[in-house]
Amino acid sequence: MPLIRRLRPHHACIARAVTIGNFDGVHLGHSEILKELVSVAKQRELTSTVITFTPNPKAFFAKKANHPIPKQILTLRDKVRLLQSHGINDVVILPFNTHLAKMSAQDFIKQILIDALNTQHLMVGDDFRFGAKRQGDFAQLTQEQKTHGYTLASSPTVTLEGERVSSSAIRAALAIGDLTQATQQLGHPLTLSGHIIYGQQLGRTIGVPTINLKMPEHLASHGIYAVTVALGTRTFQGVASIGHRPSVKNNGQCWLEVFIFDFNEQVYGQIAQVTLHHKIRDEAHFDNLTTLMDAIQQDVDDAKSFFIKNQM
Repeated sequence: MPLIRRLRPHHACIARAVTIGNFDGVHLGHSEILKELVSVAKQRELTSTVITFTPNPKAFFAKKANHPIPKQILTLRDKVRLLQSHGINDVVILPFNTHLAKMSAQDFIKQILIDALNTQHLMVGDDFRFGAKRQGDFAQLTQEQKTHGYTLASSPTVTLEGERVSSSAIRAALAIGDLTQATQQLGHPLTLSGHIIYGQQLGRTIGVPTINLKMPEHLASHGIYAVTVALGTRTFQGVASIGHRPSVKNNGQCWLEVFIFDFNEQVYGQIAQVTLHHKIRDEAHFDNLTTLMDAIQQDVDDAKSFFIKNQM
């Protein structure tokens, strides 16, 4: 699946069915949008295309206003992976910067959707807002159909047990450690992936060597978890810490560290996919190495008990 980070003239040579959004989590509601988009694209022989942004526009404006940055559910890598799993042909990642923030809704339609991407069919939510100061809406997209000739459809709303499925609801569930609710709304296990890199190797000195993956700073799932880890075709059980390592000196970088049970291999550079199954506790600061080691051992015991209880 092509990943388009910069729009080029040749991208306009392909007729497209397009949807736009942050798609954080790629949850059940997103899945319905993607399924419908792919279906229309196949019927009309169009290229199914998702337009998404980095950073999230809400994060961009929050940072400019010096407000708290909204949490995100997935890494960009995992968002793209899940979009690909739904059969999307192209993913366009637009850098959300000052230029894009100031672009009028009319210019976004003309310059991005029509001139750059040759949009023939567009699917968005009926509450979709876009353009400078969020002035563009579904009504404007409807009006612009006459000028640009694309077809327009509103995306379905998906509910689960009477509640609208949304990225906000999933973040709220993760904030209170309700991984079951988050997983139900996602429609898939929450999986985070990345290249395994060198860490500070503190774990080796205390008998719990970890694999280390850099994560986005404002990840929604900070805490200690029972996890499974996929390395190529092999899957292992382990316990993971996601966060800023409050007991270890660091520069604010968010890390995903995993102690894999009964594992002693050099796997630097490989891609690990870490699936979260159960939250054990929140992050905590420990004043000394002894209390840290005791806590880690308890986390290991709790994770192993979870896997035994659930026959995983």
